[in-house]
Amino acid sequence: MSELVLVGVNHKKTPVELRECLAFSEVEKVPFLDRLRSSGSASGAVLLSTCNRVELYADLGDGRTPEDLVDAVMEARLFPKERRDLFYIQRNKDVVKHLFRVASGLDSMILGEPQIFGQVKDAYFMARDGGAVNTPLNLLFQKAFHVAKQVRTQTGIGERPVTISYAAFNLANSIFADLSTKRILLLGAGEMSRIVATHFVESGVKKVRVSNRTYEHGLEFARAFDAEVVPWEEFPKALIQSDIVISSTGASQPVLLRPMVETVMKLRRWASLFIIDIAVPRDVEEAVSKLDGVYLYDIDDLQEVADEGLAERQKKAALAETMITSELDLYARFLDHQSLSDVIGSLMGWAGKIQDAELEEALKKMGDLSPKQQELVKNTVRRVVHKILHHPITQVKRLVLEEETANALGVFRELFPIDNPPGGPGPREDKPE
Repeated sequence: MSELVLVGVNHKKTPVELRECLAFSEVEKVPFLDRLRSSGSASGAVLLSTCNRVELYADLGDGRTPEDLVDAVMEARLFPKERRDLFYIQRNKDVVKHLFRVASGLDSMILGEPQIFGQVKDAYFMARDGGAVNTPLNLLFQKAFHVAKQVRTQTGIGERPVTISYAAFNLANSIFADLSTKRILLLGAGEMSRIVATHFVESGVKKVRVSNRTYEHGLEFARAFDAEVVPWEEFPKALIQSDIVISSTGASQPVLLRPMVETVMKLRRWASLFIIDIAVPRDVEEAVSKLDGVYLYDIDDLQEVADEGLAERQKKAALAETMITSELDLYARFLDHQSLSDVIGSLMGWAGKIQDAELEEALKKMGDLSPKQQELVKNTVRRVVHKILHHPITQVKRLVLEEETANALGVFRELFPIDNPPGGPGPREDKPE
C-alpha cells in the first residue's frame, strides 16, 4: 500500500531568507529525487520549489517516516537543524487537499494567482521525465490539474487584480484593444517597475523603455526585459513617443510637472497620453490631470481596484473551497479502492510495453531519421495510446467510484490482458504521454 506524504515550508511561517536557503535550482531537483528513490526513502517523489514554498510530495518508502524526508531535504540544503520546526508534514487525504488548494491558487501569498499552476505542472513534468513519478503520484497530480482547471474556469478566481502592479497592467490592458502594439515608458527601475514590466512583456508588448536616475540600474533593468534604456535627463523627450507611462521612482518630489507635460502634449499634437503613477509619494503633479489628452491614474485609484478585486476573489475562493471538498471526497473514495489504482497502473504498464516494442520495431524499419523526426514519431504513438485508453479508464473509474459496481474491475481485467503471468515482469510505473 502506498502512503502519500508531504513535507515542506512556505511563506506563511518561513521568512524569505530561510526559504531561499531551502530552494533547489533546476539542475539540483532530479538528482535529489534520484537519491530519495535509490536510498529507499520514497518510491516516487515530486519536488515543488518556488520563491514562496519548497514542498516534497512523495510515496513513502517501506519502513520510512515523513521525518526521514525532512532530514533528506535539510541535509541536501545544509539547512540549520534548529529550524526543523518550520517544516509541516501531511499524509494521504491531507496531502491531496493541500495539492488541490496549491494548484488552484488558494494557498498562495496572492489569492488566486495563476503562476503557481504552471509551477506545479513544471515540477510534475520534471519529476516524471526524470523517472521519479510512480502511479499513485501520477494519478494525484493529474487529478490536481483537473481540479485546478475546473476551479479557474468555473469561479474566475484569477480575473480581478489584487495587487497595485497587476492593477496598473490590467488598467492599461482594459484601455487599449491591442496592448502589444503600444509603447511603454517606465520611470524608475525598482521592484514595482520590474513586476509591472513582467506583466507587460508576458502579454506580448515589444516596445518597452526604462529611465532611471542611476543609468547603470536602468541598464541592468533593460537587459532583463530586452528593453531600451533612456538616460534620465532625456526622459521628457521619450514621453513624446510613448503611449503609456508608468512612474515609480521613489523621488521625494514630483518628477512630472505640468509645464513639462504641457510642452510634451503640444509636440504630440495632443494625442492621448496615459500616465499611471504608482509611486508614494506621487511622481506626477496633480495639475497634470487637467491637461487635454492626459489621462492620469494614481495609486489611490489602483488601490481601490485592488481592494475590490481581493474582495471578489475571496468570495470566489469560498466557492472554490466547496468544489475542492467535493472533488476531495471523490478522490478519497478512489484512494480507498487501492485495487483500482493497481489495475490502472497495470494497464498503463501493459500498454507501455506494447507501445515501446512497436516503436522500436517501427523506427528500425524507417531508416535514418533525424532526432526531431524520431521524437515526432514517438510522441504521435504515445498520444494515440493515451487517447485509446482514456475512455475505458474514465468509465471504470466512474463505475467503481460513483456507482460502486462490484464487478467493474473484473470486467475491466477481462477486456484487457493486464495481469502478469507467473514469473513475468512487473508492470511499469510510468504513464504514456
